[in-house]
Amino acid sequence: MALIYPVLADSPEPEEGSTPDVAELAADLSDQWLVEVAVGEDGDDACFGPLAAGMAWDLAVEIVDKRPEWTVSVVPLYIAEPADQIIALFEED
Repeated sequence: MALIYPVLADSPEPEEGSTPDVAELAADLSDQWLVEVAVGEDGDDACFGPLAAGMAWDLAVEIVDKRPEWTVSVVPLYIAEPADQIIALFEED
């Protein structure tokens, strides 16, 4: 399964097969999300959104279930923070 989504650096390691807490992702990162789909190396990419965190996750999972060979990313659309604060969310001390 090629599903990519952000995880905060201080979050506990998720259990195998578990889904992220989309409410927490929405609160911590953004309330609007994009689903990016990369079909192959030929540049056949698409982006869908903005979507609420839960809707973006559901769409991404459904696409991956139907086309597991595609790479699907769920990414925050907007973060009202300076770059240093965004970087700090993902780096461990």
